Amino acid sequence: MGNVMRALPALLKQLGWTPTHLVHVGAHEGQEMPFYREAGIGQITLVEPIPALAARLHRQYPEALVHQCACGPTNAWSRFHIMARTNLSTLAEPQAIDRVAETIDVDVRRLDEIAPTADAAVIDAQGRELDVLAAAPWPSLSLLIVETCTVDDPTMASPYTDVANLAASHGFTEVARWVRDYDWVSEWGRGRGLAPRRGEVRDVVFYRPRS
Repeated sequence: MGNVMRALPALLKQLGWTPTHLVHVGAHEGQEMPFYREAGIGQITLVEPIPALAARLHRQYPEALVHQCACGPTNAWSRFHIMARTNLSTLAEPQAIDRVAETIDVDVRRLDEIAPTADAAVIDAQGRELDVLAAAPWPSLSLLIVETCTVDDPTMASPYTDVANLAASHGFTEVARWVRDYDWVSEWGRGRGLAPRRGEVRDVVFYRPRS
């Protein structure tokens, strides 16, 4: 999600609003941090379940609060599948096309307990975005950025339509989408030779202005 987030500072200027506390679920290596800094976001919480990556985030971004865990609808422990491309790692059951390098047990926590005051949330959970949103801090949120997919692919991202409907039910409106070619992303993560499915991976921005 790092490259598409390059557009975030300009979008926030267009909206005339800056988050006071942003939480990023699936922070990976913190590629988006320069854009959060450019946007002037004061408080940042990073959530990353892979131990080595969480430790790197602690070292590299001491100004951020880092949680080594995944997020879901309930607090629990679960199996987490680390892919050859680590930013495609997921709690979802791997498919035959996925390149699993390692499976570990991780702590899974509710997002509304990790960041109850967050007014912006970035959700990149490789197919488990709706599970994360089931325990989002909805009362405090004004901005929501979620990776979605127009192809039925349970380890890529949650379906765009389902996420959009959920956001709308909480009063959010889509204000931007940053699109990547699904087949390119799948080939990059899983290797060549897969049948084309002609869809999109959409990082969608939903906004709910407050009076």
